[in-house]
Amino acid sequence: MLQLFRFRGLLGTLTARELKARYRGSVLGFFWSLVNPLLLLAVYSFVFGFVFRRPIGGTVEPYALFLVAGLFPWIWVSSSLLEGTMALTTNAALLRKAVFPAELLPVVPVLANLVHFLLALPIVAAALAVGRWLGHPVGGWGALAVPAVLALQLVTLAGMTLGLSALNAHFKDVRDLLGNLLTLLFFMAPILYPLAAVPLAPLRALVRANPFTPFTLAWQATLLEGAIPAPAVWLQMAAVAVVSWAAGAALFGRLRETLVEAV
Repeated sequence: MLQLFRFRGLLGTLTARELKARYRGSVLGFFWSLVNPLLLLAVYSFVFGFVFRRPIGGTVEPYALFLVAGLFPWIWVSSSLLEGTMALTTNAALLRKAVFPAELLPVVPVLANLVHFLLALPIVAAALAVGRWLGHPVGGWGALAVPAVLALQLVTLAGMTLGLSALNAHFKDVRDLLGNLLTLLFFMAPILYPLAAVPLAPLRALVRANPFTPFTLAWQATLLEGAIPAPAVWLQMAAVAVVSWAAGAALFGRLRETLVEAV
């Protein structure tokens, strides 16, 4: 954490470089970062809001807004972890030549995708405003808690990418395993369905054990319901953030000396 703060200027420069490289040669630029989540939103809204309306979509109204509150933060999660895990291997040449803390590289994708998420928030706000105009009780002062939820999720993702990137530098199977794990975690988080829709208590406990479930519940509370998340949700998010950062930083520190040779 101290290294990241000490080299925050370089971290900002690397993040800006990442964003510029992503949009270099693109006419529409940031628009393409919205295509994927909006397409997913349309598909999931149709499938679970209309085709399977009775078992899932019918329990929350409007379903599309419920989906927005969980899907956009999840895209930040999945994109950050997948790209952050590969950060050391994709920047192997830079890692060998430059003299700077290697832990900056895995954090850059987290910050770059955070920028995408922040730029997408006005669309979320506009969707909620339309929903409120149509008479749905969505949005409210609870949105003031968004920065705190965002900070805890940022710490969580930064810690996870540190550990995963170091592991992936030594074991190339990590990236493929992570892709499958993220698919499992996505369907085990209450993003496509409300937590109350899980019928059995053991299954509900399993969903709650997902480290991203408290964050999903917090985003739904702040963005959709306009409410401050419950104290238990704050405690869960804080615990996940602390454990993720401690474990990720410790693992990265343990493997740091062999990273250059490994990549």
